[in-house]
Amino acid sequence: MRVDKSFDYFAKYYDILYKDKDYEKEVDFLEDIFRTFHNPKRILEVGCGTGNYTQILQRKGYDIIGLDVSENMIRMAKKKCNCDFLVGNALNVSIDSKFDTCIAMFAVMGYITKNSDISQALKNIHKHLEPNGLFIFDVWNGLAVLRTLPELRVKEVENEAVKVVRIAYPVLNAFDHICEVNYKLYALDKTKQTFDEFEETHIVRFYFPQEIKLFLEEARFKVLKICPFLDLNGSVDENVWNITVVGRS
Repeated sequence: MRVDKSFDYFAKYYDILYKDKDYEKEVDFLEDIFRTFHNPKRILEVGCGTGNYTQILQRKGYDIIGLDVSENMIRMAKKKCNCDFLVGNALNVSIDSKFDTCIAMFAVMGYITKNSDISQALKNIHKHLEPNGLFIFDVWNGLAVLRTLPELRVKEVENEAVKVVRIAYPVLNAFDHICEVNYKLYALDKTKQTFDEFEETHIVRFYFPQEIKLFLEEARFKVLKICPFLDLNGSVDENVWNITVVGRS
């Protein structure tokens, strides 16, 4: 069994695992935010993964650059659209350009777990934004995580080529605001009749609303909105697991 602590091997099965995720709807939500606060032309996408958001945004006419720490993710993303992609992370990437908007979708900011790293990433993102630029991201809401504790989950998906079973074992560390999600993945290649299995550990931070405000304000962002994911006009409470945050540089 392979044991991996990054997205590099996970990338091979990423798209089939999230084939039911409605990326089009989520991009529509992003455009609602754009229309409400600031219509961008140039977008920096932090944690672009395999390019599922990227390709939709490019198709809609946005000039977008994708950034991800995983070379394998970037390799897959390049097959979907011909925009620029970079391997790197939000803490220290340096791009000789500024953007109207930065997005970090699908709990990307949750993978930055240390206070000092969060501050550094936010300051670096701010540096890459034009004046009045937007930073839009979604995270786990600590109010809900502590009310409805993470639990073991099993996901089974397949297409004509492969069948994948993923088991997620979460371990909550409430004091440090993190959840260690231990994944076991089993994949059957239907064509070759071969079997693969590996493990990955993802450390994900959850945030409380006032904590998010503090981090953003210290990085010189103005907090414009904290709302339920996909609901720009909704209110955040202990029943909302995923929240969207909009800041202005």
